Amino acid sequence: MANISFSEFLSPAMTTELSEKICLEDEVLLCENGNVVFHWADFYETCDYVKKALESHVELKKDFQKKEKVLNRLKSISVWVRTYKKVFQSSMYDLYEQSIQSRFNLSSGVSLNSEIEVSFISSAGPFKVMSISECFNKETYKDFVMIYLLKDKLPRRDYRLRLKSKVLLQYGNDFSKASLMGLEQLTMNGMLFSIDADEYMHFIAKETEVKFLIDSATLKSSLGKNLSELNQFLSQFAFNLFYSSRLEDSIVCKLKDFTIQSSFDFHNNRKIYLFVSYDKLSGQSGFEVNILRDFVAHTRTLIRETYNLDKILKLA
Repeated sequence: MANISFSEFLSPAMTTELSEKICLEDEVLLCENGNVVFHWADFYETCDYVKKALESHVELKKDFQKKEKVLNRLKSISVWVRTYKKVFQSSMYDLYEQSIQSRFNLSSGVSLNSEIEVSFISSAGPFKVMSISECFNKETYKDFVMIYLLKDKLPRRDYRLRLKSKVLLQYGNDFSKASLMGLEQLTMNGMLFSIDADEYMHFIAKETEVKFLIDSATLKSSLGKNLSELNQFLSQFAFNLFYSSRLEDSIVCKLKDFTIQSSFDFHNNRKIYLFVSYDKLSGQSGFEVNILRDFVAHTRTLIRETYNLDKILKLA
């Protein structure tokens, strides 16, 4: 491969895109309104693809260097955090890094989302009561993740799709109560949901089982479509993608089978994120749980075709 240009491995569409302006923000839309998207950072194969592309594509390299330069400026922004024991000094760069690498609690003894006293002026203050997460900017956080992935400072993930969708959640005696929760991601192994933290603590946390409903007909109809066809098909469901109220679309799950994590959404709103493996799901009234995995696997094939990954990986 030493004497072969990387561009020779790209699909014609990708070659055209790379000859124009390309940036690290690029996403593949599986739905025109952006309700289903794939970003290269969400699959280890496309991470390798972009890392390799940095070697030969000037615009992409410029974008990488520009983002890295902006992030490095955060090292000059000092932050003082006061706990009940002491005041310690850090920088915004360090706070982002510790958060992204999930070692914030270990290094500072302060929870990312707990309220503490923060000052950007000096060790003597003035201090403002806030959480560390409130100091973060969504786009900056995203840039940190991308740069760290390309510099091998973060573990790369298996394939996943990001969604903007609301599905019906039922709970209580005989599942008589209902609410909406966000369907955030579909992965090869399971699903990630989100729900308002207060709602979860007051209503859901005490339950032993919950039921959620996902539109199986849309999932089944998506299989076999190429990327353009899938985009057009899913775009019909701009406001109700994967939403269903049909009994045959019910899935029951024990609450203890969810992996639960508290987080923040960059708007000072607390959310609870719930991940559940497909293996823990019990389809009701004929719902085929495997259709979820099949849908994700099909879109992964489409992404590999888009990036021409099969050819690249065979010759690597």
